[in-house]
Amino acid sequence: FNIGRSSTYDAIEYLPNNLRCFVCTNYPWKSFPSTFEPKMLVHLQLQHNSLRHLWTETKHFPSLRRIDLSCSKRLMKTPDFTGMPNLEYVNLYQCSNLEEVHHSLGCCSKVIGLYLNDCKSLKGFPCVNVESLEYLDLRSCSSLEKFPEIHGRMKPEIQIHMLGSGIRELPSSITQYQTHITKLLLWNMKNLVAIPRSICRLKSLVSLSVSGCSKLERLPEEIGDLDNLRVLDARDTLILRPPSSIVRLNKLIILMFRGFKDGVHFEFPPVAEGLRSLEHLDLTCCNLINGGLPEDIGSLSSLKELNLRGNNFEHLPRSIAQLGALRSLDLSNCQRLTQLPELPPELNEFHVDCHMALRFIHDLVTKRKKLQRVELHDADNDSIYNLFAHALFQSISSMRHDISASDSLSLSVFTGHPYPEKIPSWFHHQGWDSSVSVNLPENWYIPNKFLGFAVCYTRSLIDTTAQLISVCDDGMSCMTQKLALSECDTEPSNYSEWDIHFFFVPFAGLWDTSKSNGKTPNDYGIIRLSFSGEEKMYGLRLLYKEGPEVEALLQMRENNNEPT
Repeated sequence: FNIGRSSTYDAIEYLPNNLRCFVCTNYPWKSFPSTFEPKMLVHLQLQHNSLRHLWTETKHFPSLRRIDLSCSKRLMKTPDFTGMPNLEYVNLYQCSNLEEVHHSLGCCSKVIGLYLNDCKSLKGFPCVNVESLEYLDLRSCSSLEKFPEIHGRMKPEIQIHMLGSGIRELPSSITQYQTHITKLLLWNMKNLVAIPRSICRLKSLVSLSVSGCSKLERLPEEIGDLDNLRVLDARDTLILRPPSSIVRLNKLIILMFRGFKDGVHFEFPPVAEGLRSLEHLDLTCCNLINGGLPEDIGSLSSLKELNLRGNNFEHLPRSIAQLGALRSLDLSNCQRLTQLPELPPELNEFHVDCHMALRFIHDLVTKRKKLQRVELHDADNDSIYNLFAHALFQSISSMRHDISASDSLSLSVFTGHPYPEKIPSWFHHQGWDSSVSVNLPENWYIPNKFLGFAVCYTRSLIDTTAQLISVCDDGMSCMTQKLALSECDTEPSNYSEWDIHFFFVPFAGLWDTSKSNGKTPNDYGIIRLSFSGEEKMYGLRLLYKEGPEVEALLQMRENNNEPT
């Protein structure tokens, strides 16, 4: 049955009562004819209509299975459902002015799917029959503060979605009947003030999220009873201290808290050798101060990623150095941090601000162990990168021990900010290619002062080869060294388009006296670097102890030497 959208009538006087299916998008009238009561109607679909109500009196639709009134912006009340005993699906999605669901819906025991998501004005939803219900969607019902009264016994397979709703408390019946639940996602329920203790009886629960529940102040004390919990997300809540029983969650892999205003300090309980499976701990912007982290945090033996960004501590527990599995540590925007902890042995990714990187650059070089990637969160211009590059390689050059062939002192640095990729101007020799040859200045090698070559490149890299080529190249005395890169370097990051990598080629690792045929380093006039993969931007600089003084002496020799 079709109705033309161009109709200009204010009301419709007649619709046939022998309809089985009535589909009309943009139904133009505000109500139905009073005589419309089709006993055989099975499907009623009136999306984007102008209805304020379907009808005011009780009507009988014994065959009706599905009602779809989605996106009915003017609809304020649902009809009386008493005369719809076989109703299975009700779709009221985005009925933004709907204020009330008729209580008679609680008598419809055959309803399978009920969709009320984005009904932002909905305040009254007295009851729902769950005997057949498999899907209840209350997402973004921000004005609905009370969960409807449950009629009947819930089916095991029911899905209930409440993300972004205004519900203040969860009904105990959910946990009473749904002991099989594996996921309980309560994101952005701004009015939720408490979680019932009964959820701790959900022995099958694998994932619990209360992220964005901005009035929630605590988790149940018995939360440690959730033996199978793998993920707990409590970001952007008011939870100041997790229950001490949380350390009994020995299958927990991901734990997240985040977002506290000034004056409110988060405190993590002693680990006590618990949380044995925890791999990811996010305490971003928790206003942690000294003592907010437990001294025994080093006993988190499985921890791989620790995010402490945006906190206010001045120092960290020494036991952080004992986190033997830790691969990534984020201390960016920790403005009050005065000392860098001893880094864990397997750490290879460190997130930090430029001011901190510059302050602790010597420690980053000398204590780095397996550290290969430092993410500079605020490195957004050339001057910052120049400062970092200068400080990085100055720190390398000031090291007291000999720089041997086995110590490549490579460090990869990348930023995920979408600024145009650019090599810092600190690198004198620059270009764009997969292979670069740079003419060396006369007498460039100064014994006991020349350290090696500082190199910078963009994008990902599989391997690279460095060669020293004789001024009179006879093809026999070329010094060639394939540089071994770390696992971190060979795997592209999520931000590989903007990756900027720094590494050092020590002269001791490139020069081989047995292959020199009696020549000295100054008989070699070209340094060539061959990069694998796509073309990339590169930069190169000769690095000396007492660098500025030595480089000033060499500057005149470089004036006529350009990259070839």
